[in-house]
Amino acid sequence: MVNKIRVKIRRAKLKDINEIYSIGICAKELEFSKDMNFHEKAELKEFINHPKDNILIVAVVEKKVVGFTFAKIVSTSWCMLDNMVIEDKFRDNGIGSLFLEELYSILKREKIGYIQILEEIHHKKTRDFWKKKGFHEEKKFIWADKKVNV
Repeated sequence: MVNKIRVKIRRAKLKDINEIYSIGICAKELEFSKDMNFHEKAELKEFINHPKDNILIVAVVEKKVVGFTFAKIVSTSWCMLDNMVIEDKFRDNGIGSLFLEELYSILKREKIGYIQILEEIHHKKTRDFWKKKGFHEEKKFIWADKKVNV
């Protein structure tokens, strides 16, 4: 499956922020709510600049970022996989599996043995992917948010 295209998975660099942001704002499955679509570029910069607290990795095809995965290290024992998205035309090439392999490798080095994800219940293909990768539902939550004027 991955043999169709040459994919490089690596930690994100500051020069990747615009491409990551463009992919993120276009991904419907990452829309947090009507008031919040995706992370701000300043947040992405923080994620990259603090690799002990964050794991932001990208998939690169022919020098172009075509997807990314972000996980927040919550404690010394677990992390929260927050985002994984791949541009539509590069999906179904095994990139999601490559992301997980790299993420697991990083977690193993950091001795982090537990990972959680939040998944949007209406994206069946995404939910099927996570089930295939060994993730199982524990609880269902309601996402509630409020915009605070600052």
